[in-house]
Amino acid sequence: MHNKKINRVWNNIIAILVIGLSFLWTGSAFLSWVYNVAALLEPINRIDLLELLTEGVGYVFQALGILIFSLFIKHYLISTRVVHSADILLKATFLIVSLTDVMITFICMNTAVLSTALIFGYIQNILHGIIAAMYIYMLTLYVEIGRRGIVFGVGYSIGSIGSYLISLINSGNFLRDIRCIQIYITVTVVTIILIYTCIFTEASAVYKIFTGKADAPDNPADEADIHNVAIHIIVLATAVVILLSLVKGLGFYFDFSDVWTGGMSLEYTRMYYAIGLLLAGIINDINRRWGGILCVAALVFPFVLILLNSASVSGTVLWIINYSITGLYVVYRVLLFSDIAWESLIYKPLSKGKSLLFIAPFGLMFGRIGDFISTVIGIKLSSSPIILNSITAIIFVITVIVFLALFTRLYLGEMAMQSNNFYAEMASNEQSANSETSIGFSDYYGLTDREMLVLYHITNRLTNKEIAAELFVQESTVKYHVKNILRKTGCSNRKELLALYEGYKH
Repeated sequence: MHNKKINRVWNNIIAILVIGLSFLWTGSAFLSWVYNVAALLEPINRIDLLELLTEGVGYVFQALGILIFSLFIKHYLISTRVVHSADILLKATFLIVSLTDVMITFICMNTAVLSTALIFGYIQNILHGIIAAMYIYMLTLYVEIGRRGIVFGVGYSIGSIGSYLISLINSGNFLRDIRCIQIYITVTVVTIILIYTCIFTEASAVYKIFTGKADAPDNPADEADIHNVAIHIIVLATAVVILLSLVKGLGFYFDFSDVWTGGMSLEYTRMYYAIGLLLAGIINDINRRWGGILCVAALVFPFVLILLNSASVSGTVLWIINYSITGLYVVYRVLLFSDIAWESLIYKPLSKGKSLLFIAPFGLMFGRIGDFISTVIGIKLSSSPIILNSITAIIFVITVIVFLALFTRLYLGEMAMQSNNFYAEMASNEQSANSETSIGFSDYYGLTDREMLVLYHITNRLTNKEIAAELFVQESTVKYHVKNILRKTGCSNRKELLALYEGYKH
């Protein structure tokens, strides 16, 4: 048991490093491409196209890369039930795509022809999307649900700060220097080595599902209802992610060409990205619903920036605020779909070829689509700030409404359960040793707060109906969490669960 816990911690550390180093070099390579495109646009006086061609169209190709790899996962990992070789498949794909990406980046930086730079740059972005999808799958498969926020937040923070530190070489011009390819190659090789050291054993959150050693409890009567609920949640989650990106993109919109003509350092302002990433990671691990609420609350800032922009506030200040707030959106949208994909394994296991696991990176994909749409609208309406601000305000209202619908679906049951003040009840319980055991057991098997609460009542021998009455929720909600607990612990019924729990105490 001790070794399993050590292995899980090791996998979390590896996931942080893989995510961080992957984001470091792909993010830096993206900036190198942007700088080269800008250098080629300037002589023909078309620097105004920089944002549309890079952060606009480039993001579309990143979304395409995510979609391509997701469909690959759906077909070869789920539909064909290649569950035993899934770990090898992901690692081999990561190796091939990463090395190819570095070679494409070299061409992007070394060409003096605009059309060549754009064509290979878009290929680069497709590969960036595939790499991003792979480390989000890694986050979903290897990291327990209660640690994904901090793992992803710290990983992306490492990448953001790393890009800034690399850029300091050669008087701040290193990302524009072809010699930076050497660093990209080095970081890529280190990342590949790390991902191959990740332990695919019982330390992996999804090990039993991949190896077929655990079957989801049968529930044919509720299968149709579960499918409908899943579709509604996915539709709402998609709308929320796109709308969040739209409001953020339009609210923060200002001329991207300042990066080139104004002497502003993109990598410097991206360093502030780490602030929002770390904050969002911690908050989302404490409570997912507060992570979502924080995202929506942060949408107020774009309206403040509209005033700041009108007052001719420094573009550097705007970019710093932009990236600080962006971290909040990025973490939430990634965790939102990662969690939905993970929860789908409860009722639609890989062994039955019905899992929604392939949607894990869709949060980032839909976010990129929203970023592209906001870029196009921003460019078209940049000369009409009143219209731009009005559209942003309307989308903001729609976002709040749609988020409330998603919030009700995902978190209302959790709020009702947590209103019972579970932790206070546990702390005041006379059997303090049992309380510590419950918390340790839940942490070991990656149970959420709401699952801990249900487990607590199960150990007190309450039926589903009695638990529902205690928590003021519907019995179907309790059944859902009981099945989730059984799935995560590998038990087929309550009797086995109670025996496992008793054995854990001793």
